[in-house]
Amino acid sequence: MTILLAESSGIGGLFTALGLNVQSLVLNTLAFLVIVAVLGKYVYPSLIKALDAKKDELEAAVRLEHEAKEALEKAGSKAEAVIAEARVAAGEILAATKEAATAQLDEARAKSEAQATRTINEAREQLARDVSDARKTLRTDTARLVAATTETILGEKLDGKHDAELIDRSLEIK
Repeated sequence: MTILLAESSGIGGLFTALGLNVQSLVLNTLAFLVIVAVLGKYVYPSLIKALDAKKDELEAAVRLEHEAKEALEKAGSKAEAVIAEARVAAGEILAATKEAATAQLDEARAKSEAQATRTINEAREQLARDVSDARKTLRTDTARLVAATTETILGEKLDGKHDAELIDRSLEIK
């Protein structure tokens, strides 16, 4: 038992008291260190590169988002400026169109008034011609009637020259 007690004293005895096998612990520790070394040499650098790449992508995305927001704000202000310019231009076009329409309307009124004046003058001239023609016709008809009446009253036919003088005198008296 003394041998057991000697072995059980010290670090080896502590592991045994805890129910641990020192040889398994050393082998497991060596295996762990080999795995950590392999992971550190081959796996972790790839993971770190992938994580760094992902971090760079995220930073680039954030930067692009910031730039896009700035561009959107600039585009919004440019759009407002363009809209303001378009409103001013539309107002100018509308004013010019109103002026042109008013000018065309005034011109059309002037033309229609001139045409109406021309038509009225032509109608007056035609009326004057018609009245003159009617007076001539009336004079001729009146002369015939007077000649016929005179022939009936006198009972004889006068010559054309004598009839014309008589008729002219009778028309001038009245």
